[in-house]
Amino acid sequence: MQSVNQEQKVEILSSNPEKSGIISKNGYHWEYITFGDGPELLFAFHGFDNDAEDFACFEKALGKRYTLVAINLFFHGKSYTEKGLLKPGFVQKDLKELFQEFLSHFNATRFSLMGFSLGGKIVLQLCIDFAEQLNRVILLAPDGIKLSRWYVFLTHWSIGMRLFKRAVKNPDRFFRFAEMLNRMKLVGDKQYKFAKSNFDTAEKRQKVYNVWMIFRGIMPDPYLVKIALEENQVSLHLFFGKHDTIIPASLGKKFIRGLDVPYSLDILEMGHNLLKEKVATEIESRVSDNKKDAGINQHLQ
Repeated sequence: MQSVNQEQKVEILSSNPEKSGIISKNGYHWEYITFGDGPELLFAFHGFDNDAEDFACFEKALGKRYTLVAINLFFHGKSYTEKGLLKPGFVQKDLKELFQEFLSHFNATRFSLMGFSLGGKIVLQLCIDFAEQLNRVILLAPDGIKLSRWYVFLTHWSIGMRLFKRAVKNPDRFFRFAEMLNRMKLVGDKQYKFAKSNFDTAEKRQKVYNVWMIFRGIMPDPYLVKIALEENQVSLHLFFGKHDTIIPASLGKKFIRGLDVPYSLDILEMGHNLLKEKVATEIESRVSDNKKDAGINQHLQ
């Protein structure tokens, strides 16, 4: 493991950006909201059914160091797409070009990234495409560090996509199937309850379908992410909830195995939702420590 470069370049914002707005490219539109007025730029991506406003609780702890640009993903806030979900779909090229518009808008050459859950998958892909410009990466229970076979089946296979669409329109069979998998111990109790809670209304079901399908083309390769981080010695900070059954800390431990960059992995006495003020305080503590690798830390209280 390498020590953090004390002379790491930091992009200083030349002017105070707008507090909110919408950035567009090729028919894709992402809304953003800014928090804090610090000299460093930090782009933040939320999880499914959260939104950019959920990062407001991070401002107190991080707002003096960072200008935090919280971005609403598609079907959240005022973000939207003019294109269909299936063809051509939002792919790596679209993500890279849209995010480049954000960098141009904020006149940024150096920046950091933060992603929670679904937003973690977006951050991982951006790590591959923009590693040379990164100061650090903060991942909160990130999706994408392990490929889900169920996700691939439901969003890429023809039969899976048909079943997924039917489940949205007629969820009774879905619930029976999910209950069977739960009884067979192929799906845990909390995952089963999570699925039911996100499929109990037509509106929720449609949102799950829309979000899963629009981002089906974003599947970063963890191996390529590691290479990008190592080649550019980008500091990495991971946070997981000890009681998270959706994205458990064990995935983070596997991800950092053999990783040759300055990193920290904190396991907090929490569940999956890490968009909390106390998590922001932990983040601030980690990013302020530029002297050594923090390793793996388990918080028991």
